Amino acid sequence: MDVALVTEWFNTSDGGVAGHVKNLAVILKKNKVDVSVITNKMKEKNDSNLQIYEIKGIKDPLFKLNLSPVITKKMVKILKDFDVVHCHHAFARLPLAGIRVADKINIPSILTTHTVSLFPDANYLWHPLSYGYPRYRLQIVKVKEVIAVSRSAKTFIEYFTDKKITIIPNGVDVKRFYPRNKAGNNERPVISYVGRLVPKKGVHILIRAMKNIVKKYPDALLIIGGKGKMKTFLSSYAKTIGLKENVRFLGYIPENKLPEFYSSSDVFVLPSITGESFGVTLLEAMASGTPVVGTNVGGIPEVIHDSGLVVESGDPKKLAHAVITLLDDENLRKKFGRKARGRVEEKYSWDEIGKKIINVYKEVM
Repeated sequence: MDVALVTEWFNTSDGGVAGHVKNLAVILKKNKVDVSVITNKMKEKNDSNLQIYEIKGIKDPLFKLNLSPVITKKMVKILKDFDVVHCHHAFARLPLAGIRVADKINIPSILTTHTVSLFPDANYLWHPLSYGYPRYRLQIVKVKEVIAVSRSAKTFIEYFTDKKITIIPNGVDVKRFYPRNKAGNNERPVISYVGRLVPKKGVHILIRAMKNIVKKYPDALLIIGGKGKMKTFLSSYAKTIGLKENVRFLGYIPENKLPEFYSSSDVFVLPSITGESFGVTLLEAMASGTPVVGTNVGGIPEVIHDSGLVVESGDPKKLAHAVITLLDDENLRKKFGRKARGRVEEKYSWDEIGKKIINVYKEVM
């Protein structure tokens, strides 16, 4: 079975979609599936032993989508010998071109949707808007099957298609992320976040919550991993509200350092305020046995379920209260850590996710 994975983003620092595709490629190879990746020109060296086809082109400055007028022509040459074309992200140019070309050359295609947008539950808004883009609907209908990574992502893509949608979530490498002895300084309470530093992630809310947390734990430390356009603002904001010694920015954290990052944390927080279809970093923290706090946004409550705390988004006081609740109670932290690890092993191991996706490939063939 020869499978092409088509993705707009594949660099390590490109976020959740890139990580999902990389891990899926690894598990497919492990299961003796021949897999190649079609993506934009890479910024980093390919050390993954994967066959990568790069489609060069000018990118738009906001979403980094390939604007090349010859994408379709190039895609035809690449995809003609594959058995299945698996496109990732429902609203990007390369995957949509992959769907169009696969249909043209009579190869079955699958679409995995990874995203939700602003106000995803606003049916009165998105349902009529979706009909304002008839060409988009006509492309989506060409796929053999649509996969959504969460119920939230499923609900959002249903505005744009009447096709049956299967939920297969993101996965996590449970052999790489696992409970281990707490790294770093055990004497100082450590709260952590890792991800892009953009408004929708709500890191500014988490920093504001730290103002309340340090009233109870003056030496508490928030460590923030990741990069993004809000970095300068967030750093200045932390200093302005008197948290210079309580907030530390680590920048981009390499993949091989992430397990240690989660292990150094007493509590991991994902404070998103909108547009969060899943939250892969939650899985990594949960697999590491680190208790988590998330917001009631998108797929976050679905991932955490009863193995962590979920609070209202955009409310720094409630976020602070949840973190303090965990810092106050070591037994509760251990309880949630165990439950989180068990939940990940049962529902989100890449070994299990990979099998489900391979079964979809067999069905569409």
